[in-house]
Amino acid sequence: MIEQKTGMMEETIAAQGSLPAYTKQQFLESKLFTAQQKDLLNALLHDEETYTTDQVKQQIEQFLNKAVE
Repeated sequence: MIEQKTGMMEETIAAQGSLPAYTKQQFLESKLFTAQQKDLLNALLHDEETYTTDQVKQQIEQFLNKAVE
């Protein structure tokens, strides 16, 4: 529950412009992530939205820890 609140706070702060936010394309061109992580980001992120680095890392973790059905 705390993690969700933190994520929501980051989204609010990012929306206000306090944290740097980047586009999907900028993350795909960055050197922060491996090729495998970039493939995952290509599927998870939306073209028209911006994200903080922490939000992107959190999305990767959530996807990788998701229960297999």
